[in-house]
Amino acid sequence: MRGVEQVPWLYDALIRLFPGLARWRRALLAQAAGRVLEVGCGTGLGLRELAARSEALWGIDPVAGSVQRSARRVPGAGLLVARAEYLPFVDDSFDCVVSSLVFCSVSEPLRGLAEIRRVLRPGGRLLMFEHVQARQPFAAGLLNGLQPVWTRVTGGCHPNRDTERTLVEAGFRIDPEGYRSRGLMRLIIAHP
Repeated sequence: MRGVEQVPWLYDALIRLFPGLARWRRALLAQAAGRVLEVGCGTGLGLRELAARSEALWGIDPVAGSVQRSARRVPGAGLLVARAEYLPFVDDSFDCVVSSLVFCSVSEPLRGLAEIRRVLRPGGRLLMFEHVQARQPFAAGLLNGLQPVWTRVTGGCHPNRDTERTLVEAGFRIDPEGYRSRGLMRLIIAHP
């Protein structure tokens, strides 16, 4: 089922309507450099910001229409229709991988993170901006109860994922100096 996350203009509008999200996303993207891959590039909003600070820029998204919009927005980027769980790149291809509000919807997050780890060069970084499971028991229970309907309506978003735990399980180390947390939102810099 196609959900609201796969409606590019709606996603773009939501990012613009919430300046706090846009600020955190910009702070994350400002740290990218070198050979950069954006996983879940959507319509190219992030790619446009990454183009100026990357020596080589690639984006993947599972939705062909989003990739086409990205190509119009950022003509110099390498773009492919692909999923995080199956990255079509050789080992050690990138200095930096960026993921912004993506891993809530990846079908197999542990496999997707293992793929990112595989394509990152030694010393590379994963820059991640996500919403995660609530820490307070009542709010966590609420998200758990909401999850089945929410996931169906949004076309795959799981509002109750423990992405930080999954990162560690996938062999990443979260950099405490690059970590920011506010409510359900996380800005994470991680190293393999």
